[in-house]
Amino acid sequence: MPQAPRSLALLFGSFALACGETTSPPIVARSEAQEAPPAPPAAPASPPAGAEVKGEAKADAKATVAGAPEAAPVEPIPPPLPAAPQVPGPAFFAVDKKGIVRLDQGKFTPLQDGPDKLIKNLHVAGDGALWVLGFETIYKLPKLDADRFKEVVRGDFRETGTLDDFFVIADDDLWVAGFGGVSHWDGKAWTREEKAAIGAGDDTIDGLAVDRDGKVWVASSNRIHVKDKGAWSTLDLSEIKDPLFMEGVERAADGTVYALASATLIRLGPGPADAAAVKLGGGSIPSYSDLALGSDGTIAARNLFDLVLSTPTSTKVWRKKDYMSEGVRALAVDAGGRVWVGGEIGVTILGPGDAKVEWRSGAVPKLSGEVVGVAVAGAGPAELPATGPVQTGGLKGKLLRGGQPVAGVEVELCPSPSMLFTKSPCADSSVKFTGKTDDKGEWTFAAVPLGAYGIALKSEGKWRITMGSDLGVDMRPGEVFDVGSVSLDK
Repeated sequence: MPQAPRSLALLFGSFALACGETTSPPIVARSEAQEAPPAPPAAPASPPAGAEVKGEAKADAKATVAGAPEAAPVEPIPPPLPAAPQVPGPAFFAVDKKGIVRLDQGKFTPLQDGPDKLIKNLHVAGDGALWVLGFETIYKLPKLDADRFKEVVRGDFRETGTLDDFFVIADDDLWVAGFGGVSHWDGKAWTREEKAAIGAGDDTIDGLAVDRDGKVWVASSNRIHVKDKGAWSTLDLSEIKDPLFMEGVERAADGTVYALASATLIRLGPGPADAAAVKLGGGSIPSYSDLALGSDGTIAARNLFDLVLSTPTSTKVWRKKDYMSEGVRALAVDAGGRVWVGGEIGVTILGPGDAKVEWRSGAVPKLSGEVVGVAVAGAGPAELPATGPVQTGGLKGKLLRGGQPVAGVEVELCPSPSMLFTKSPCADSSVKFTGKTDDKGEWTFAAVPLGAYGIALKSEGKWRITMGSDLGVDMRPGEVFDVGSVSLDK
């Protein structure tokens, strides 16, 4: 049945023309080995200019950009040990406004009692359970084939501040990081250490991980901090000369911790003085933003819209035109080296080699919307279900000013209208619809793939973008969903 209209109190902002695009910070899912520990990721070399795939990694001559500092020496990493057995396991997807969905044995199953919005992170931990960080609560799926989550602990803002990232060791050994600093849960109470106490000052906290020796590694805006034997220290990264803007911290299957900076991957430890740059490749002037580590030594990192896949023996770059790179929100690597990419317009599975599977939004109804998190156990599902045709519905709404309908307003619809653009907010989106309001102030778009969308409006010569991008999350195939009225009043 069509949905009844509802009034939406949406805010708008006016933006000058600019270049580029912004996206929400993605969630990087961790997956730790549960078999015999394999080797740490090896240090791959950059592919030669114009080539996307190369064989055995070889040392490259240094390439420098005029005016840029010289790159730090890259410390070699020992060759990998024999890989652990590749045991299949389920994959999990966090779909914003819908919840967590499991894929196992070719079947998608929505899970119960977990968070359905503001999902921050997914983590398949060493205890064999799936852990999920919600807005203020940590959840656990006790067994990967269970259908319901249980709530483990809540974070109280006065005790922990915000919960933006977490690392799981056990039910009574949880670490979280956020605006207020770093907090530890011992099964009974939270212990919080302020940002100033760890050396981060007023910087943001961009991730944390605990290595196999129990050292806690934390990334702030442009620094790395470590807690070792009860004391915090800040690493001297002066020998790593690329500009450092930290994007996150991940732990590899062997317990080694890596920090991703905007231009460099850094291997941390075993001691505070042992940080070393690891060459990833993917471009002469990299701009990394997401990182995932596989137990087989695979490293996946997003470089703008490209995706760099490095193994101990080769490097492959998936270019923007070759996969669904738009709106990437999550990366995960399974034990077989496949890279799982969650985004605003669907899910892509890359590898091994040139293999590619794409599930566009609407082709798998249970995944329709923004896939903001992915976690994969073991080698991932052995059976990947085929998708049917993309299912569509309709979206409509109404524009008002002073309570009266406004006709002739340009309307654009796409998964995430950009605030920085050259032509229009949805011009560069691969899924977009354009039109104008009629004399009743109404706009309607038909045959819209099931998913989540935002709208942009051009009023008085200026584009205005809605503050949300979740219109249509309740769409149903073949039905027109009414998003309600939007006021143009300031």
